[in-house]
Amino acid sequence: MIRKSYALSDGEISALHFGPEGPAQMIFCHANGFNAQTYRAILDPLGVPVIALDLRGHGQSILPLPDFKALSGFHIFGDDIAQFIRLYVTSPVVVAGHSMGAVSAILAARKQGGMYAGYAGFDPVTLPDAPRLLSRFEWFRQLTMRRFALARKAGSRRREFDSHAAIFDRYQGRGAFKSFSDQSLHDYLNGGLTALPAGRVELSCDPLWEQAIYAAQSHNIYKAATALPANSRLIYAEKFGPSTKSTRAKMQRNLRGGTCEFYHGKGHFFPIEEPDFAIEILKDVLAKAKLS
Repeated sequence: MIRKSYALSDGEISALHFGPEGPAQMIFCHANGFNAQTYRAILDPLGVPVIALDLRGHGQSILPLPDFKALSGFHIFGDDIAQFIRLYVTSPVVVAGHSMGAVSAILAARKQGGMYAGYAGFDPVTLPDAPRLLSRFEWFRQLTMRRFALARKAGSRRREFDSHAAIFDRYQGRGAFKSFSDQSLHDYLNGGLTALPAGRVELSCDPLWEQAIYAAQSHNIYKAATALPANSRLIYAEKFGPSTKSTRAKMQRNLRGGTCEFYHGKGHFFPIEEPDFAIEILKDVLAKAKLS
């Protein structure tokens, strides 16, 4: 695992390289509040060159953030992914992601110049039209931040801690990390903490940025999905999953040869909780892309 920084038009995006040297065969994009290193357990075993990005406002990337109140959709992340691919990827790749990262990678598909050889999306946020359209308005986003439990909790989250060990003890077995292995939690913290004076640390992702992202859902994932390649798999989970039967059906109608799959009993964090299952999906899409 090697970390590198890449210049974009307004700053630097940080990325982790997994697997052997050589042209990337996969670009991976993480969920809201997480970072590239969180997914080490599913990217290391693939055995191909993978570049996992720290999206804007997350991990070790140094990119300016807009006014949090003005953030209404995920296009800022999709644009960063597309720009990275246009500048630094020289041959077709599979693009994959989880939750916010899965959505952002779909939005990037229309702008990246035909480099998608395949796509794998783990539980992309796929909302009905009503909340999606209402998310254009600040009053609705503010309401979402107060009423939606994940957004409300993110906004009140403590950012600074005495040490890595202190934050590990606070998160272990709790909240979103309840089903994480100790190693996965360490991976998340190793990629998502910034050192402060006197040995203290802080979350690299500002909790208020994470909160704003939860409410920023005005992007049109359905229209963007028409640009995905036929070799695409969207894997939806049942527990805490940000989709409905009707929104999944709508996504399926907009795919051109790809599949939407729904798994009873799996939770939104299944790529981290069930790495073997996630690895199987990624290897399947890579095999069908025939990149090697």
